[in-house]
Amino acid sequence: MGKILFKNGQLVMVGQDKLQGGYTVLVEDNRITVVTQKPLVCDDATVIDVGGKTLMPGLIDAHAHVTGLTLSPKNISSPPAEIFFAAAKYLKNSLMSGFTTVREAGGADHVLAQMLNKGEIIGPRLFYSGKALTETGGGADFRQPDEAFDPCGHIGPFSVMSTIADGVSEVRRAAREELRKGATQLKVFVSGGVVFPSKAHATLYEYSIDELCAIVEEANARETYVMAHVYTDAGVRRCLQAGVRSIEHANFISEETVDLMAESGACYDPTFISLVQRIESATETGLSPQIVENLKTTTAAGQQVYQWAKARDVPIGFGTDLWGPQAQAEQLREFEMRKDIDTPANILASATHVNAFIMQQTGKLGCITEGAYADILIVEGDPLSDWRVMVDYQHNLKLIMKDGVIYKNELTS
Repeated sequence: MGKILFKNGQLVMVGQDKLQGGYTVLVEDNRITVVTQKPLVCDDATVIDVGGKTLMPGLIDAHAHVTGLTLSPKNISSPPAEIFFAAAKYLKNSLMSGFTTVREAGGADHVLAQMLNKGEIIGPRLFYSGKALTETGGGADFRQPDEAFDPCGHIGPFSVMSTIADGVSEVRRAAREELRKGATQLKVFVSGGVVFPSKAHATLYEYSIDELCAIVEEANARETYVMAHVYTDAGVRRCLQAGVRSIEHANFISEETVDLMAESGACYDPTFISLVQRIESATETGLSPQIVENLKTTTAAGQQVYQWAKARDVPIGFGTDLWGPQAQAEQLREFEMRKDIDTPANILASATHVNAFIMQQTGKLGCITEGAYADILIVEGDPLSDWRVMVDYQHNLKLIMKDGVIYKNELTS
C-alpha cells in the first residue's frame, strides 16, 4: 500500500460543523499518520491533490442485513450459493456508495468476514453479529403456525439470520457459540417486528430479564456488547435494565423511556429508510393496506422518538436495516429520511464518529485523525451543509479508500 499524501483538502472533523480548510493528510499503509495544515513533503509518497474538495471519513452503516435476498428474511430454503452471491453484491455496492464499514445485524458470519479480510471479495470492513438470538415465537422466528421443522428436519427460524434459544442456559450457550465463531457483537430480538398487522407482532416484549442479563454478561466477558431489535416501550425498558448498549428501532417508546436511555448511557439506532422502502414497494411486494398504514404510523412515531433522543444528547446512530441487494440501492437515502428532523452535520456525525462510538471504535473509525484507519472519502460539495451531497454519490463521490486501499479515484495525481 505504501504512502499516499492527500493535499489541499477541506476536512470533516469531529466536533466541527463547518469544513476545515487547507489540510494535508498522510496515509501510511492502512493508517492515517499525519493530519496537518502545515507544509508537508514526503518524497516517497504518491501525492493526490484534493483540489479543495471535501476529505472525510468513510461512512458507517450500523444496521445492515447483507444475507437477505428480498424484503423477506425467510430464506432458509434458498441455495447457500445464492445467499453468498447476494451478500457479495450487497457488500461491494455498499463500499462503492461510500460505506467503508457496516455492522451486520444478523446473518453474516466469519466466512464473509475472512473473505473480505483476504480481499477475495470487495466490500466494507465487517462487524458481524452472526445469528441473532430469538425466543420461540419471537421476532426472528419466521415459522408459520403449521411449520415446526425446516427443510432439513431441524427446529429453526427458517432464516439464516437467527437462531432460536429459550431459557438462561440455552441463551447463554447460543451467545457463547456466536462469540466462538467470531461475532464482534451480539444481536438479540426483544420484541416483534412491524411488517405485521399489530404494532409489534404478537409481543410487547421478549426474553425475560434473566435471559437478557445472561446474554449481556456473555458479551461483556468478551469485552463486547449487545444490540437489540426492539420496538416497544416495555421491551426497551427490559434492555436498559439488562445493560444492552445499542437499542435498534425503538419507534414506540415513551419520552420517559428516552430519559432512561440517556441516564443509562445506551445508544439509539433508528432505521427509517427500511420502513419507507417497504411502503414504496408495497404494491410490488404485496403488502396489505393494513401493514402499509402500520409502517407509516411506525415511521411517524420514530421521528418523535428521534427528537426526544436528540434533545437529551442520546448518541444517535445511522442504520438502514435494508434487506437484499435491490433494497441496498436505497442505503444513502437514510440521509434524506432525517432531513426534516436534524441538520446535515448531525446526520453525517451519526454516520461517522457517533457510529464508531456505538461500535466501540472511537479514534479508529469515523474520523480523520492520526492513528485512525485510512477509511477516506473525497466528495464534491459540502456534506455538512447539504445532505444531498452524499445521496448523489454517483456524481459527488470522487475517491473511496478503505483500509489504505483505493477502490475508486476520479482525481488526478
